[in-house]
Amino acid sequence: MESNAIKGSSFRQSYVERDRIEENRFEEDRRRRMGMAIVIVPFGIAMALIVQYINIVVAIDDADWQYVLQRPNFSHILKLSPAPIIGGGVSMFIAGLIATSVAGREGRILPYLMTAIIFAITMPILVSTLLPANLFLLEITGLTFSDNTPGEAFSSWIWSTPFFVLTYAMTGMKQAIWAGVASVLLAAGVFKFNGPNSDSFSLIRSLLITSLVSLAVLFGVMFGPIGIFEVLFDSFRITKTG
Repeated sequence: MESNAIKGSSFRQSYVERDRIEENRFEEDRRRRMGMAIVIVPFGIAMALIVQYINIVVAIDDADWQYVLQRPNFSHILKLSPAPIIGGGVSMFIAGLIATSVAGREGRILPYLMTAIIFAITMPILVSTLLPANLFLLEITGLTFSDNTPGEAFSSWIWSTPFFVLTYAMTGMKQAIWAGVASVLLAAGVFKFNGPNSDSFSLIRSLLITSLVSLAVLFGVMFGPIGIFEVLFDSFRITKTG
C-alpha cells in the first residue's frame, strides 16, 4: 500500500510539474508577444506623423494653385502632432498584438503581413477621429486663428467628425498601406538582430533601438534631403488627384 501511495504521489507530482512548465512556457510566449507589440509602437507613431506631414503640404497645394513646394511651418506640425502620435501608436500596438496572437511571433511573413494590414485599416480611422478633437482643443486654447466661440468649436467638432473620418480614411488608405509596409520592414530589420525570438531579448533595449530608428526616419523626411520630401509629396499628390 505504501508503495502504491508513493507511486500515486509521484504521478501527481509529475503532472503538477508538467503543468507548471507549460504555464511558464505560455507566460513567456505571452510576454514576448506583448514585447513585440510594444517595441513596434515607435514605427507606427513615426509613420502616422510622416503621413500627416505630407498630407498637410498636399492640402496647402490643393488650396493654392500658386503654391511653391516648401516644407510647412514646423510649429503647425507640432500643434497637430497629438492626433498622429496617439493614433499611430495605438494602431500599431493593436495591430502587433492581434497579429502575434493570431499568427504567432515566429512566422517569417504572416505576423508582419497581418500587422501591416491591420495598421493600414486602423491608423487612418483613429487619426481622423482624433484630428477634429485636436483642432477643437487648439481652438478653445486660442492656438488657432479661428474666431469661433467654444460652443461653435464644440458643435463643429461633433458634426464634422463623422464626415471627416469617412473622407480621410477613404482618401488616405493608400498612404496608410505604404506606412504599414514601411513599418513592418523596419521592424523586420530590427528584429533580425534583436527580436522577441532571441534568448537575449530585452524590451527596454529593443524599444530604445526602434525609437532611435523611428526618429532617424522621421528626421530624414522632415529635415533631410529635399528629394525625399519631393518624392513623397509627388506620390501623395498623385493619390489625391488620380
